[in-house]
Amino acid sequence: MSTRKKFIIALFFIILDVILVVTFFSFRDAAMLNNLKKEVKSLSKLDVTKDRFNRKNVTTGDYEVVETAIKTYLDDYAVLLQETLKISNDPSLKSILSYDNYSNDGPEFSKSLEYLNNNKKVFNENMDILLSDLEEDKISNYIIDKTNKEYCINLYRELMMNSDMKDSFDETKKLLTLKRNKTNNIYDTSIEVLTFLSSNREMWKLEENQIKFLDVSLYNQYMGLIGKINVTE
Repeated sequence: MSTRKKFIIALFFIILDVILVVTFFSFRDAAMLNNLKKEVKSLSKLDVTKDRFNRKNVTTGDYEVVETAIKTYLDDYAVLLQETLKISNDPSLKSILSYDNYSNDGPEFSKSLEYLNNNKKVFNENMDILLSDLEEDKISNYIIDKTNKEYCINLYRELMMNSDMKDSFDETKKLLTLKRNKTNNIYDTSIEVLTFLSSNREMWKLEENQIKFLDVSLYNQYMGLIGKINVTE
């Protein structure tokens, strides 16, 4: 066999190998991208108020960088949101205006007022962060310090801002706004009620599992304050 023919055969196999390698990586990238899109779609169906997003990754390489960024952002958000909801759903808050608490902490209510003011502060600080983290710029730019590859950045933004994700973010924003308004009403009204009772401590007493006032106008004021909470429930 001539040298020229050997060269042609060798060149053919080199080209074939290149084609096979390119084809392999093309199919692998397509499979990775498909896996990533499926995973993100499944993430969009989770409940941010109950679920966690720190699931095992289904991709590798640059796709894993994008996947990790998405899951970390969503999981950090879910953890803070769930911690904040625990604050607002605390049984101590629900019972703050109960007969038992009036009996245990009245008539000055120093522990109850400290609890209300401290928890309200933490609750609202968390809410500020949660609402800020739902802003489109905040979500889009989260990937910036994770990679400098334009393809990864664009892919992350495409997946995080698709219609399913945006709908989920919008629903969460509505939920948080309603929850914040309702919970702050409970905090503010509870503080107002306990301050009112402390200021008029000589004008009420506890009897037969009820609070009783020595003045009708004070009773009416008290019931008016309590009604401000009941309206939102």
